[in-house]
Amino acid sequence: MAYVLLLHSALGLRPAVHEFAADLRDLGHTVETPDYYDGHVFDSERDGIAYRDEVGVPTLMKRAKGYLDGLPEDAVLGGFSLGAFFAQAFAAKRPDARAALLLHSVAPPQGEWNGVPVQVHRYAEDHWIDEPDVAALRDAVEASGASFEDIVVPGRGHLFTDPGTPDGNADATRTSLERIAALLNG
Repeated sequence: MAYVLLLHSALGLRPAVHEFAADLRDLGHTVETPDYYDGHVFDSERDGIAYRDEVGVPTLMKRAKGYLDGLPEDAVLGGFSLGAFFAQAFAAKRPDARAALLLHSVAPPQGEWNGVPVQVHRYAEDHWIDEPDVAALRDAVEASGASFEDIVVPGRGHLFTDPGTPDGNADATRTSLERIAALLNG
């Protein structure tokens, strides 16, 4: 079984993050869900982004990075939206990571990828994700010899794993959990 660091979105450590982590624990994985927002939780994307911008992405990334200390080198690094952005950046510098789980976010790679497998989970139309970024990351990951899976949910929206948002989709969330289980167990 895997040790998983699961980082929340710009909405903060919402119940959906705890539920997703509990589902992964039920599959036998150890999951940490740190709060790098110091208890702030938001119901709207606008408010969460405003807090992100007020604190600053570098400060939030530094907070999130602090949770890497003490993790096994082969920990799975994952997250939702902003948390996935951080997880991707951390995985790029941690070649022994077992996998990077990017839910609702993809960024172009910064240089060569290091061989960490990547799994992306996203809506077909997500205003935060650009297709050229997905293609660039896919090319870099596959060039490193690692696997790249792009799990695309039909429809439009962003945080389908959070039923408390307008984009929540229980079926898509179950599919993501199944695909993550297959990656971590295979």
